[in-house]
Amino acid sequence: MAGSRHPFGLSGPLGSWRPLDRWVAGYLLLTSAVLGLGAWRGVPGCRVQGALALGLLAASLLLARCSRDTASVPLTFLRLFWAPLLYWVLYHQAQTLWPVLRAAPLDGSLAALELRLWGLQPSLALQPLLPYRWLSELFCFVYFAYWLFVPVVCITALLARGYQTAERIILAATRCFFVCYTLFWLFPTEGPHFWFPPGTGPALHPGFLFNHILFWITSGGEIRGGAFPSSHIAVALLLTLLARRATPALFPALAVITALMLPAVVYLRAHYLLDVPAGLLVGLAAYALAPVETRPENRAEW
Repeated sequence: MAGSRHPFGLSGPLGSWRPLDRWVAGYLLLTSAVLGLGAWRGVPGCRVQGALALGLLAASLLLARCSRDTASVPLTFLRLFWAPLLYWVLYHQAQTLWPVLRAAPLDGSLAALELRLWGLQPSLALQPLLPYRWLSELFCFVYFAYWLFVPVVCITALLARGYQTAERIILAATRCFFVCYTLFWLFPTEGPHFWFPPGTGPALHPGFLFNHILFWITSGGEIRGGAFPSSHIAVALLLTLLARRATPALFPALAVITALMLPAVVYLRAHYLLDVPAGLLVGLAAYALAPVETRPENRAEW
C-alpha cells in the first residue's frame, strides 16, 4: 500500500494546506497587518515584530511545502508541532501589538470593578489570608505544570492514537491560544504583578523548589498586556477536556492540576479574579468548537 510509508498512522501524504496551516497563516497575516499599521504610526517594536511575523509566515509555508509528501519522521513531527513552537513567540508579540490599538492598558478599570464587586482586591488579599509556604509551593507547581500540558497531551495522543488525533488536539489548542492572544491586544491588561506596587512583575513567592523554577521562567518571560482572559485557565481546561476522550490515562492528573490552577493564578498575582471566569468561557468555547470527526488522512489538498 502506497500510503503505508507515512509515519504516525498516516495513510497518505499530509498535503501542503491543512486546517492547522490555515490558522497559523491567518493569524500571522492578521498580526502582520496590525504591526504594519503600528510601523506606519511609529509605534516602537512594530517594524521588528512585523518582519518576524512575515518571516514566520514564510517559514510556515515552506515547511508545509517541504513536508507535503514526506516519509520522514522528524519532518512529520515538526509539521505537527510547528504551531506549538510559535506559541511563546506570538505570546510575546502581543505586548507590541496592543499599543497600536490602545493608549493604555485597562487594568485601572478592571481593578476598580473588582473592588466594587468584592470590596477588596483578591489578587492582593489571597496570599496574606493564606500565608502557607506549602500552599504557595503547590500553586507554583500547578502554574508551572501548565507549560507541560501541550507536549504531554499531544505527544501521548500521537504515540497512542496517531497523527490525526494529535493534530485535532493541537488545532483546538492553537485556536484557543490565538483567540486569547487576540483578546490580549484588543483588551490589554498588564496583570496585578505589574499594575500594583511595586509593579516590577513576577515575584519570588514562598516555597521550596517550584517557586524558584517558576520565578526563573516568569521573571523574564511574562509580558505586560497578557492577563485577560487567563490563557492558563483556558488552555488547561481545553486540554483536560480533550484528554478525557483522547488520552484518558492523563485525565485525572490534568483535572486536579486544572482545578488547583483556578485559585493559583490569583494567589500568585498573575491574574485578576475576573480573568479566571473569562478563561473558563474561552476554554469551554474552544472545546465546543474542537474538531471531533475523523477525517481521511490521504487527502493531500487538506
